[in-house]
Amino acid sequence: MSTIRIHPLHLGTITRHKDSFMFKIGYGVSMDLPILAFYIEGADKKILVDTGGSDPKDPLEAKLRGPYVREKDQEIINALKNKVGVNPEEIDIVINNHLHWDHCAGNDLFPNAEFIVQKKELESALNPVPPFLSIAYIRKCLEEIRYTTIEGDKEIVKGVSVIFAPGHTEGLQGVLVEAQDNRYFLAGDCVPLYESLNHNPPWPNGLFVNLREYYETQIKVSKLGAVIIPGHDMKVLETSVYY
Repeated sequence: MSTIRIHPLHLGTITRHKDSFMFKIGYGVSMDLPILAFYIEGADKKILVDTGGSDPKDPLEAKLRGPYVREKDQEIINALKNKVGVNPEEIDIVINNHLHWDHCAGNDLFPNAEFIVQKKELESALNPVPPFLSIAYIRKCLEEIRYTTIEGDKEIVKGVSVIFAPGHTEGLQGVLVEAQDNRYFLAGDCVPLYESLNHNPPWPNGLFVNLREYYETQIKVSKLGAVIIPGHDMKVLETSVYY
């Protein structure tokens, strides 16, 4: 039996209009949404999925990313240590869902980790089309991290696989986890909210680069037979450990 468990980590809160996460639904409705990461315990390696956002106290970052707040205990190093007792140098693998600022800004804090991202994601983040999409990225997170790039679905370690799920970005990947009692899919921005999932048909993020690919991804995800954990829903934090 698998001993894998998933620990959600709350790494700050962004305030956005609902239609930013539900395409054309909830225009003008303000929501507080978590920036999430996940620590995967019990696999062959110590794995972290995403590393959170930039420093909201930095004036330039605050201007670009706000409204956004992060408490001291929500900084990735503190969240990891306080919740699961893991130090940054112990992390073996970081899987980035994609390379937007709120998913990879803490990558440089993990000196011994291998960073896994889709090849198409890194290429498109370095040269986004159209170019105005560059506002969603932090250049040093792209250029100063040595990434292991992969293409498509791939098992990372026993019980943990990445699933290519483009649409929101060109190279988004979710993480499929065979946990102790359930199969989970860490969807990231592929499925930002439970409401996205429960809508009939499932509803896309308000930000996407290819709506046809997004639709095909939704069909693919529905066939995984997994419990889907969204990427920006406060309800995710109501469960302290998924197993």
